[in-house]
Amino acid sequence: MILSEVQIRDYNEHGYLYIENVFNEIEVNHMLSEMHKVISENCPRRILEKNGFVRSFFSPEWNSELFSDVIKLERLVLPSKQLIGSEIYKHQTKLNTKHALLGDWWEWHQDYIFWKKEDGMREPQVITVMIYLNDVNEFNGPLLLIPGSHKQGIIDLLPNTPDENDNKEWFSEYHQSTDYMSSLTADLKYTLKDHTLVNMIEKNGIHSIKGPAGSVIFFHGNLFHASSNNLSPWHRHTFLITYNSIKNKLPDDMPNPRPDFISSRDFSAIESIRELNL
Repeated sequence: MILSEVQIRDYNEHGYLYIENVFNEIEVNHMLSEMHKVISENCPRRILEKNGFVRSFFSPEWNSELFSDVIKLERLVLPSKQLIGSEIYKHQTKLNTKHALLGDWWEWHQDYIFWKKEDGMREPQVITVMIYLNDVNEFNGPLLLIPGSHKQGIIDLLPNTPDENDNKEWFSEYHQSTDYMSSLTADLKYTLKDHTLVNMIEKNGIHSIKGPAGSVIFFHGNLFHASSNNLSPWHRHTFLITYNSIKNKLPDDMPNPRPDFISSRDFSAIESIRELNL
């Protein structure tokens, strides 16, 4: 899949590009089936919600040939290379599960600040591809984003701490269970502040990105985005792949680097494949 000049211009202007029917029903069903197998493994790559359900599962390709192949698909790799402007490697992958009636929210945030502060990534020459594994509607926690907000650059923030209304015991125990946990839970370490959000929303509005299973969103590392709880009877599961420019690889001297399953240290340029072997 090669993007048109109009699509590239829209991405640069709005910070995201949404395309339907990138994956067909058979491919989506295979990914969903594989997802349920993968997230059943009890390991450090599995991140839980407060209610005990799976929130995210990092690097599913470690034990899944299917997800490994999805990462290398031309229909994702070629557009990402066009939008980044160079060869790319896989920085991070994860399955985000938002279960019916149970899935928790993601606060308003930018992704790149985590990769800069936690991984030492120098520039936001990075893009995330979100693949819809279910139909997404207004009720099951669609991705919310502020178009054009990526042009603000990185909004530097101090890490969040619990306030008087928080469950401090839970915050301390869960967030400090590993060095990286506070970047992954519903109570994110770096979140955008109210005045910043109000100003950007009044200027640019909010888009709710709904669509059928098999749709894909390409979005910039500095784009403001969030999602609400899933209070509907419909699941909203996604597979996310973050590609980084090979010119932007992480430094070798980062102190206390995060685990490879969150921040890959394999900077090999991706060699794309045409189709999935189903």
